[in-house]
Amino acid sequence: MWNGFTKQGGIDEGSYLVGEWSEIVARAGGVNYQLGNCPEGVLEVSREYYMHEDTSLPKKVDHICPIRTGMKFSGVLEEIHRRNVSLLVGQTLANTDSYVYIGAMGTNYFYTLRGRRHRCSDNVAIEFCIWKCMTTSLFQLGGGTEAQGSPFEATGIDDTDGDYGGDATNPLGYIWSPAPA
Repeated sequence: MWNGFTKQGGIDEGSYLVGEWSEIVARAGGVNYQLGNCPEGVLEVSREYYMHEDTSLPKKVDHICPIRTGMKFSGVLEEIHRRNVSLLVGQTLANTDSYVYIGAMGTNYFYTLRGRRHRCSDNVAIEFCIWKCMTTSLFQLGGGTEAQGSPFEATGIDDTDGDYGGDATNPLGYIWSPAPA
């Protein structure tokens, strides 16, 4: 029997995370834009690997090569106004017209996305930043008897050149989280 088992159940109960991302901010052109309530927001960091299998039977993986890494945030933006609608359809955050025209393909619109939430046990903030991202979700606006919003998905793009705050060693973004208690 292995002697490393010492405690069943929760180990650091103060580290449990309950609630929503309480603040979502998009930054473009040196201006911070509060996006408002985004319930059930999900931060996702992905990694994909190529796995080569040998020719023996049973086959075994003999080489693993990383091929892709990504960062994405998705949720539902509930505040529907011209700035958020413009962002949700892939256009500028600085829209000054209440008409958001759809049709012609424009250039890609990039921005920095930050989010923050607090642990309820000690009010310590957990934050993320995606340096350079673009909106990659569908715009949908339904009806109902509760707050209606549109799906929101921001996908991180390589910012190795540092145009949005990244660099060669930190090209996508970061997550800040506290040490265990």
